[in-house]
Amino acid sequence: MSFFNIFKKKNREDTAAFRLQMANKIAVHRLRYITERIDDTDLIIGRDGGFNIRNGELIVSADNHVVFRCNIKELQASELLSKEGAILTAPDLENDGRLRTVIVYYVYFR
Repeated sequence: MSFFNIFKKKNREDTAAFRLQMANKIAVHRLRYITERIDDTDLIIGRDGGFNIRNGELIVSADNHVVFRCNIKELQASELLSKEGAILTAPDLENDGRLRTVIVYYVYFR
């Protein structure tokens, strides 16, 4: 262990409390559409839906079916700078645990 590692703080985003806080923050919104990032391209995989938290999982529904489901403990989430959506990366339980990155865009009410 080096001298510098002693004073290094744990990254706040790696804590379970932060991941749960982000999931709760995302879940209060309505979903306008969701895209999946594949290489350098974002493909729309669903429209008009919402979020749900159940049994420690974040569930994203669009077009009347589940398009993304993950354990909150494994979720990496960050809001877009515009605050109009979020980037979610986690093993997707709906797709055999394959690691996926999706971008969710919220419905914006004026």
